[in-house]
Amino acid sequence: QVPPGVGRGLEKGTHIRIMAAKREVAESSFDLLHHSIVDTFTSASRTHPERDLENVGFNVGQKLAERYSRDRPIFADDLQAITFLCKDFWTEVYGKQMDKLRTNHKGVFELQDHRFRAVLRVSTAPEANAGEAAKRYLLLPCGMIRGALAALGILATVRAEAQGLPSVVFVIHVRQPLRSESAAAPAPAH
Repeated sequence: QVPPGVGRGLEKGTHIRIMAAKREVAESSFDLLHHSIVDTFTSASRTHPERDLENVGFNVGQKLAERYSRDRPIFADDLQAITFLCKDFWTEVYGKQMDKLRTNHKGVFELQDHRFRAVLRVSTAPEANAGEAAKRYLLLPCGMIRGALAALGILATVRAEAQGLPSVVFVIHVRQPLRSESAAAPAPAH
């Protein structure tokens, strides 16, 4: 039997604060895991720690994108897929949308996160070392973006630029775009 008042009568504000606290713990755990993976890979005697980190990110991004896009219609073009990545995928992984998306409509996309959680703690280091230290923490999310795009049918290269921490720009160069409806349809015979 449940004691009186337990599980009942929680004020709405209390419930919201509990949910916010749980999300904060989940985000902190993810951040710690991210930093631990990077530190382990870069401090171990690995031949290619950068490639290994990017590959781990690729596998994680691919699996997460498959999961998050499972109940969605197929994307018609690259821009729809990248928009999904900026809004839905990034929110699921990092708790917020990308701050800005720019494209030249020729296969190059810039995704900007002005307060990227993975480098928040790195940015407190001395300025000369912060940018260099941030590079290794950006390998995993670059791989995640590339893996997510691969799961959506887009082959691309991804690099990150951290000029003014904690702001990060992810630059995507699409190598094999999604076929749009107009490109997939055969040309009419004359």
